Amino acid sequence: MMNYYKRFSDKAIYYLERVKKTGKENRQELDELSHQAYADYREGIISEKEYGSIHALLMEYRYPR
Repeated sequence: MMNYYKRFSDKAIYYLERVKKTGKENRQELDELSHQAYADYREGIISEKEYGSIHALLMEYRYPR
């Protein structure tokens, strides 16, 4: 994992890795990961910065250019 993420929690890294493994084709799983990550953010399990990075990656995969 890149150095940028070295200060991220294990949970945030888990989401980032799952998004990358899921790929762009499985939109249903990406949507589920999005909902789970948001719920964890709302519950304080992951930080706003972590959620922002996860969300950005999800959008990149969910809506490729």
